[in-house]
Amino acid sequence: MNIAAIFRRLTKSKSLRIVNLLGLSVIFSCLLLSYQYIRKELSYDRFNENADRIVRLSIQYGDKPIDGRLYLQDVQSELEKIAEIDQFVSISKANTGILIYKGEKRVINDFYAVSPNFFEVFSYSLMMGEPSHVLKSPESILVSQSLAEELLGDENPIGKELSLEGRRVDSKTFFVSGVFNDFPENSHFHTDLLFHRRNDVPEWTYVYLLLNDNNDLLQVKEQIEVHYDAFEDLPEKATVHFMPLTDIHLHSRAQREMEFNGNIYYIYLIAGANILLLVVVLFNLWLNHSLLFSYNNRYYQLLRLNGADASTIFYNEVIPAFLIGLLSILLGGMAAYYLAPILHFPTFKFLSYGTLGLTLCFLGLTLFVSLIPALASISSTMFISTKSSLSPTRFSFTNIRYMLVVQYAIVIFIVIISFGISKQINLIKTTQVGGKTENILVIEEQPEDVKERYELLKTELLKQPEIEQATTAFQLPGTAIRDGVRVTVEGKSEPVSLPLLLVGEDFFSFFGIRPIAGKVLYPYKMTYKEEFDMLMDHVMGKEIPTDLTEQYMLNRKALGMLGFNSPEEAIGKTIQFSQGTLDYIHKGSICGVTDDFTYINIYEESIPLLIMQRQMFRHCFMLKFAPGKEEEGLKIFNEVWNKVNPDYPANYSFLQDVYGKVYRNEFNAGRLVNLFSLLCLIIANLGLIIFMAFIVKRRRKEIAIRKVNGAEPGQIIRMLNMSFIYRIIIAFIIASPLAWWVMQRWLANFAHKTTLDWWIFALAGIAVLLLSVASVSWQSWRASIQNPAEVVKSE
Repeated sequence: MNIAAIFRRLTKSKSLRIVNLLGLSVIFSCLLLSYQYIRKELSYDRFNENADRIVRLSIQYGDKPIDGRLYLQDVQSELEKIAEIDQFVSISKANTGILIYKGEKRVINDFYAVSPNFFEVFSYSLMMGEPSHVLKSPESILVSQSLAEELLGDENPIGKELSLEGRRVDSKTFFVSGVFNDFPENSHFHTDLLFHRRNDVPEWTYVYLLLNDNNDLLQVKEQIEVHYDAFEDLPEKATVHFMPLTDIHLHSRAQREMEFNGNIYYIYLIAGANILLLVVVLFNLWLNHSLLFSYNNRYYQLLRLNGADASTIFYNEVIPAFLIGLLSILLGGMAAYYLAPILHFPTFKFLSYGTLGLTLCFLGLTLFVSLIPALASISSTMFISTKSSLSPTRFSFTNIRYMLVVQYAIVIFIVIISFGISKQINLIKTTQVGGKTENILVIEEQPEDVKERYELLKTELLKQPEIEQATTAFQLPGTAIRDGVRVTVEGKSEPVSLPLLLVGEDFFSFFGIRPIAGKVLYPYKMTYKEEFDMLMDHVMGKEIPTDLTEQYMLNRKALGMLGFNSPEEAIGKTIQFSQGTLDYIHKGSICGVTDDFTYINIYEESIPLLIMQRQMFRHCFMLKFAPGKEEEGLKIFNEVWNKVNPDYPANYSFLQDVYGKVYRNEFNAGRLVNLFSLLCLIIANLGLIIFMAFIVKRRRKEIAIRKVNGAEPGQIIRMLNMSFIYRIIIAFIIASPLAWWVMQRWLANFAHKTTLDWWIFALAGIAVLLLSVASVSWQSWRASIQNPAEVVKSE
């Protein structure tokens, strides 16, 4: 076959070839992008030389959620005794702080105090400094290559003096002892700053164990649990959990992770969506090549009659199929290359072994599927017949209709999944406080000087009409609440442990939370300075007033734990609590009860809460802009902030962005499934349109005869469409239970989950049915209005 003949073959049935090219290009682009993304996700932390020997230690108390951190002082002495542990590293996180160099202050997020042996256990590389010495001194601090270049330019950073201020670090001066290369992208945590951590400091830390080659994890687990069992004041049984380093990113569901992790279910979702789209595309490819072979059947019969063998037939089929496959690879590859940076996907090299292997497999699969009709129908080219037959045996049009059922079952399945995920995402937004509000600004973890000036900041901001409300809290919404107190109700002897939420004035009106009994907290009486002095006296063991009282609120879930039968019963009751730091005021009365609200994330069940105010612990500020005034409000906020806190840069974000990080995997899953459901529907309907055109062409004479016999256009349309409608209904019956099962498995990840109402399934089925019928009805209508005389004459 010469080039001209090949070109004629490719252009003879342009619509079929274009649909093949479009579908193959789309799926190859999706496969390339998904391969790169999955490859990166599965590679997390594998750059560490000892990755297979490093595990993170976590302790679960009772049936409470697992925290990624533990109180190191509880277990440090035991870890030093265990022979299977070569070394262990403790890492303490500071969410935000102020870095000072030569009097210039800048906000720095996510920096860590680490054990001196950090670089001996992990394989993060150093540009300057020796791994075994860079963190030995208590004044040691290390900066990343990027931060060193920003701060110092071309200067040598070693020995330079830096100061840190922040809630989780004492104001202190450090000296740069080393520079590390920026952490790899596939590390489960990242930072620009590491400093020396003393092991004798009592705090919650992330603890990583480097096990020796002959370790027995079960024995290590039992030894640590026996150690915890010896604690007399432990309220609940401690269960040890080990998380392999390479599993943290995709498999960890611990609270208070260093960074928001990925999710293995998202990987399964990407892989599954690609497989389903591939099946839809390959079915179209097989269908279109079946039609092409049917069109060319008489030509092949003539070739065989003139002495051509079967290889000639295959040659005529292989060359166009190969060229279409090759062109789709080029177009899909170009699309993936330009889409990768836009979608923030990893860039890739086309000549890598993985990409080449994927490309060859894809090309081989498309060639095989393209040749199936020829392989199945080669016998029909051996003799001239007055009847054109696509496949006299296995590949009949009945088989094609069965495959349409499978194809549309896939489409309906993924549309149901799309609706279900969208419903869960809507539940997330409506359940989380402020989840549907786009005008809330949050300012995370402020230094003490900034917290002391909060009242001034609030007063100045609320003078502006663009800013409606302001409040504070101990922590941002969407984060785990792990701080608790031991509460004793007046007249009862047994204390009860309750999680503690510290809030500021106007917190409840800010988030639209109304009491179901009593009133909200009154404005706090003490100033920041008065409370600070009292806290310092309490910490130093000095005498403080014992007659001070305050107000508390409970949520509905806390009522039962404290023994109250109704919200009204709790109002006015006196309670005492013990916590340690907060005990400078340790008693007061319950002024109000709220319904349960979700301040934590929805992966956890709603928790009982004791809610109180403390000026000293208003670490996070929150502002609400007037609707539609976000841009103007943000400008005013920056002006007022710089006026009130000229020495401290503002470090803010919108609450929507905070939730976007917490639920990144869910939001990405929603977007991904919506995209793939749209692609599946478009490609499936293109195939259906082409198949309907072929059916109409084959039944032209039958339609003409029916019209001569008095059939109305509506009857013709109904006759042509009904067979497809029946098959879509069958597809719906197959897809619905499968989609329900998959959604139930996915929803099991959430404590708060949506309901899979019947209308989700019905809506998906009706939407696919209507779009599919609309796709083919145009051709049915054209067939129904054709002149039967012209058809009979042409026949």
